[in-house]
Amino acid sequence: MIEDLKQAGFLAVEAEGEILHARLWSSSIEFTATPVAEGWELALQWPVRASEAQLDAWNAEHSTAPMDLYRGETRLRMTLPLGDAKRLPEWAAMAEKAVATCIRWRKQQRAPGEGM
Repeated sequence: MIEDLKQAGFLAVEAEGEILHARLWSSSIEFTATPVAEGWELALQWPVRASEAQLDAWNAEHSTAPMDLYRGETRLRMTLPLGDAKRLPEWAAMAEKAVATCIRWRKQQRAPGEGM
């Protein structure tokens, strides 16, 4: 999987035990790839607490990459079956969309004068 991630263009790919860490682009946050029975679970967390309505709307539109709350933050997940590295560009696109969505949600939560 490490080579698949690198070949798909992900950066800073490193293993920590069985869990792999990588970045979408050089200045982005990390996502993880964790082995599961079905293959690999890709997951990205963003420091915003999405509402139930926001999560429901996202999940209704993106059933292959659902969001939930994990440790108080919004998490995107997608299962990549073993040997299906061709779906890594789909993960990259979905993760980018999720980050943009989470940034928008965070801006909507800010109090006036709170800053960026």
